[in-house]
Amino acid sequence: MGKIMKALMYDKPGRENSSIRQIPYPECGDDEIIIKVMSASICKGVEHDHDNGTGTDLAKYPVVPGHEFAGYVYEIGKNVTEFKPGDRVTADNTEYCGDCYYCRREESNYCPTFGSLGHNINGGFAEFVRLKKEKVFHIPDTLSFNAAALSEPVACCLHAVDRSNLKYGDTVVVFGAGSMGLILAQLYKASGAGRVYMIAGASSKLELAEKMGIETIAMDRNDYSVHENALLEKEPLGVNLIVDATGSPKVCEHSMKLLKKGGMLLQYAVVHSKEKMTLDPNLMFNNELTFSTSFCQSHNFGRAVDVLASKIVDGDALVTGEFALDNFYDGLDENVKDRSSIKVIIHPNTEG
Repeated sequence: MGKIMKALMYDKPGRENSSIRQIPYPECGDDEIIIKVMSASICKGVEHDHDNGTGTDLAKYPVVPGHEFAGYVYEIGKNVTEFKPGDRVTADNTEYCGDCYYCRREESNYCPTFGSLGHNINGGFAEFVRLKKEKVFHIPDTLSFNAAALSEPVACCLHAVDRSNLKYGDTVVVFGAGSMGLILAQLYKASGAGRVYMIAGASSKLELAEKMGIETIAMDRNDYSVHENALLEKEPLGVNLIVDATGSPKVCEHSMKLLKKGGMLLQYAVVHSKEKMTLDPNLMFNNELTFSTSFCQSHNFGRAVDVLASKIVDGDALVTGEFALDNFYDGLDENVKDRSSIKVIIHPNTEG
């Protein structure tokens, strides 16, 4: 019998079809690296979809979830020269063919065979995970494994900032104070925005945003005019950019009228409810408004590690819970049900 390891495995969507079990240890190829996972972060939307029976759009089962992780290099293939066992690392979860029309244009996000660890390739909720060598990134000793595990969401948020066409001095509003909203707000604040506002309903998260230097407005879910008027009192002409990190069609529909002429609404969050939204074409035409979207990332991991290492994004401040791999389901339930929960970290291994 070969080597085995502990992992969370979903045979198909739904908690009843999953368990924490022993599975084969991954075989390390000549151009591959095995990482001993020290911290793996729960992506609430994705892990909840695995767990509630919906499944993710990219998923192929059976699969080990977990696409946000960091740890030590444990084993290297014979062609690996830039890493050695014991190095502290994180890793890009994406895989693509490299040869299609989009990959040849350096638009790998659109690759028709786009792969992702934790979706259709075994991911990081395991003691060990296998990566291609080019997907692994060194992290400094000053960066905790917990924070480094957030490199993937930070990389996705960097892609959103790139798609925003932000100009120096622009005014930005981020709707939603979850992990993505808080990462986005920190990035925009450091990217030349004049003022950055966050509109959300969870008071503890708004308090954290304020500590990060973000101006906040409490959201009234029963009467949107309350927070809309509060914003327009501060910004009578409206704002240049609105980023939706809630996934609520209602938020997007109502937000367009808060934009300055020439403004952009960027939908970042996935609409998990599959609801449709209606945008006013006359308002968009008359004010030359843009509706855009941002989906995952490619080739942003180096920048993401730099952003976390420099504390432009405070990864440690976003961690609100930590659990051993054996207690994964407790961690997921906390992340889904506790409105004050932001990022929950799973530890497949302990130090030493």
